[in-house]
Amino acid sequence: MPLSATATPTAIVPATVSLERLDCYRVARDFARLAQRLPIANAVLRDQFRRASLSVLANTAEGAGRVARADKRRCYAIARGEACESAALLDLIDDAPKEIGELLSRVIAMLTVLVR
Repeated sequence: MPLSATATPTAIVPATVSLERLDCYRVARDFARLAQRLPIANAVLRDQFRRASLSVLANTAEGAGRVARADKRRCYAIARGEACESAALLDLIDDAPKEIGELLSRVIAMLTVLVR
């Protein structure tokens, strides 16, 4: 069944998985969306930055879906590591908008709390 152009990601996620309730997920999603659209001339840097940003989002979602606290922590710790990698790569990107750095800082702070 093809997705309509107006379908939102949450419209296709089962009701039992409520990622939207997790602030960290919403901020990570906003960061990933900006990262995917950010024009980066260096193809290697662009690819690595985009993959790391997607990993932040995916691992945050995976952690939210885990039941055991240890499993949640592990996923959130991986997401935090990917966010820190994204921050290092962002340092190499010329003319990156301030907004993407602010979102990334928020994600790292939130994940730090979730890991504890």
